[in-house]
Amino acid sequence: PIARKCTVHLLGTGLPSFYVADLGPLSFTLGLSGWTANDWSRAGNFDLMAPRADVDDLTKRRVFDALKRSWCDTPDELSKHLDLDRRVVFGALAAYTQAGRVMFDLNKQVFRARELSREPLPMEQLRFANEREAGATRFIESNAVTLTERRLDTAGHLHLSGRIQLNDKLINLRLTLDRDERLSNADCPCNWHKQNKLYQGPCEHLLALRMQHVR
Repeated sequence: PIARKCTVHLLGTGLPSFYVADLGPLSFTLGLSGWTANDWSRAGNFDLMAPRADVDDLTKRRVFDALKRSWCDTPDELSKHLDLDRRVVFGALAAYTQAGRVMFDLNKQVFRARELSREPLPMEQLRFANEREAGATRFIESNAVTLTERRLDTAGHLHLSGRIQLNDKLINLRLTLDRDERLSNADCPCNWHKQNKLYQGPCEHLLALRMQHVR
């Protein structure tokens, strides 16, 4: 066989799985969706699970320029070199990944500077991954979201609880972010979440709670 070994990365029930084949001087990564109906390759679903920190353009540029100088680096190293909060670095890297200018190397666990196109992608047109993110932004802009609890456990996971005013109804929801600011667990009483859980990404209410946390 050509491959020396194969490492499987499982993200959770219904989420994509990744297979990294060690071919010696190079590696090959294959990502597979749980089932076609989930369509994780379509913009929006998987992106919404990633870090969503709101980072200003100057700071994002600092992070990207630092990554370009080294071509590949970890968020922890970039955070140390730039004297920036780790969450801010993750947010900047996520934005540039969405813009097609940065990629994550699953095998080496580093981010790499990689331009997909000669001209940067139009980020204003890509502002929202899908209609759920746009809906979450409307909740934030109308001051309908209240963060009621923020708790960090011993494993470094952040637990958020809050409520959202939906016309004449108030809903309570909660979510958990892991150390890398990825959404790992959540609960919301809306129909979307009851039917899909996190299998097709978070609902607009969970996104709004997360956005309220980073404001």
